[in-house]
Amino acid sequence: MRIVYIHQHFNFPWEPGWQRPWQFARRLARAGHEVTVICGGREAARRRLDGVEVRRLTVPYENAMAFGQRVRSFISFMTRASWFASKVRADVVFASSTPLTTAVPGMIASTIRRAPFVFEVRDLWPEAPVALGFLKNRGAIWAAEKLEKAAYRSADHVIALSPGMEAGVKRVWPKVGTTVVPNASDVENFAPSRHSRSAVRAELGWADDETVLFYAGSFGVTYDVPWLIRLAGELHQRGEKFRVVAYGEGADTQRCRRVASEFGLNALEVLPGKIPRTEIERMLPAADIAVSTLVDNPALEINSLNKVFDALAAARPVIFNHAGWLPEVLAENNAGWQLSRNPAAAADQLREGIRSGQIDVSAGSHAALDLARQEFDRDLLFDRFLCVVENAAQHSHASNTTTPSQVG
Repeated sequence: MRIVYIHQHFNFPWEPGWQRPWQFARRLARAGHEVTVICGGREAARRRLDGVEVRRLTVPYENAMAFGQRVRSFISFMTRASWFASKVRADVVFASSTPLTTAVPGMIASTIRRAPFVFEVRDLWPEAPVALGFLKNRGAIWAAEKLEKAAYRSADHVIALSPGMEAGVKRVWPKVGTTVVPNASDVENFAPSRHSRSAVRAELGWADDETVLFYAGSFGVTYDVPWLIRLAGELHQRGEKFRVVAYGEGADTQRCRRVASEFGLNALEVLPGKIPRTEIERMLPAADIAVSTLVDNPALEINSLNKVFDALAAARPVIFNHAGWLPEVLAENNAGWQLSRNPAAAADQLREGIRSGQIDVSAGSHAALDLARQEFDRDLLFDRFLCVVENAAQHSHASNTTTPSQVG
């Protein structure tokens, strides 16, 4: 089966950033399918890796871009990807948001190639940007709502990354078939570092008697990384044996550095910068607790946060400064704890929780790995993803096939 996979923010395995598209694309190829990925990036590239043909278009995008720059990047990719996708032979066209505009090349290629269209929803657009105050123009909101409805209506099936996103899709177009396939835990990728935890920790200079809090991800304004830096400052002022490291970059990087300076922290130690995926897999298991942060907005609580699934694969429990389906799932399985949005109060909760045993890092580590293996393993979720894609192609083929009894 020939699959066109459209995703603006596709990353190779050695690049920082989200790995779901690559992991699913290479598994599709391994399952015997012919996969062509159309994506964006700083420079044009065409390469074949693990049976996947990747066509990267020159469409730069950075999290630190202003909103207008992002919109221009989205429109540029939408236009160019529509042209390229329409020229590739396909039995299934798969497009993944965000942005919502990736639905357009998916719909166009699906129509031209007469192939079923599967749309993946990673964020609810325009619901989320409107709720966050990023999208205020009434005309733009109206256009985005029309595009959202058209995308769901055109799709043969919609994959949602969380139950909340699935509910959002159904609110807009109840008739479309949906399947929840959340982000996943690459359990085997983290296995070597889980077994060499002490050696990696010593190499990094993390003392045995300090509790290491680890964040790796975007520093976009919705992620509230300054909360974590303030937490680090509060712990530092109390003289506690905690170390906070936050790896990444984004629009909030400079603000995080200012907060670190205000608390007398070494910004280079707390904010070392962006690291590749391979380093996350090596370093995260050596930490004690992973961290997930979000600004206080219900629209974000349905997010399927990749850093949480990485933590589970690394056998690390998670502390959250936010509510949502993931904190609930981890709390139910004794693999995560929610702290106050007030950094000073959160520092007290964390310190007292560890001392009292309410926050049991050792037990939480075992629970995290069990949850990764039983519920969120990449191969387990890929099987669900593959069923959606293959069923879309089979149903399309069946509907286009005329049997002798139907003639005349």
